[in-house]
Amino acid sequence: MLNANQSKNAGGSSGSSAPKLEPATYPARLVVVADLGLQPQRPWQGEEKPPAYEILTTYELVDEFMNDEDGETLLDKQRWLSESFPLYPLASERAKSTVRYKALDPSGIGEGDWGKLISIPCLVTTVNNPGKGKNAGKVFVNIANVAAMRAKDRENVPALINRPVVFDMDEPELNAFDQLPQWVQDKIKGGLEYPGSKLHDLLKEASKTTSKYDDDKPVDLDDEIPF
Repeated sequence: MLNANQSKNAGGSSGSSAPKLEPATYPARLVVVADLGLQPQRPWQGEEKPPAYEILTTYELVDEFMNDEDGETLLDKQRWLSESFPLYPLASERAKSTVRYKALDPSGIGEGDWGKLISIPCLVTTVNNPGKGKNAGKVFVNIANVAAMRAKDRENVPALINRPVVFDMDEPELNAFDQLPQWVQDKIKGGLEYPGSKLHDLLKEASKTTSKYDDDKPVDLDDEIPF
């Protein structure tokens, strides 16, 4: 489910490394949209929050790249930044999902469908946040804001280097699922409605021919990037 207007939530690589990314605003394109399904929510100010349907979005920074193990720039490996959040109807104007959607589609051409926004140019502002708990002592690059880009600037944004990915739990495709990072796959499989879902059945059937989709494997739900 990737259409905000159909949301079920209540509401109004090996051998490469990521160079330090300073807090700034970067030109980018939306490269991944993934339906994470129904996910438990962290308590807020000591109060439990009900589960919510979440999506993950990933942006490809057009002029920031990964480094190889020798510190050399890999021009075919652009830097990616991701964030996940509950998907609420667009009528929920203060929801992060609505703010992000309208930044990418201010005219509403996509009619709330995140899948239609793939490859749209935008501006991504980053912030460096200190890790907590087991991540204490580390600094993580997180997305602080996503903004629309001027029409005349969009024309000069390079095309995506990486293949875009759209994954929808309502209509799951194994090819799209396979292109998601392992930690994202694990989070989807850890969703509250994953057992018995269409994806679960697809993976169960595929596991008969390969151990790649063995649900008996231990699942590590620790995010690569804490959101």
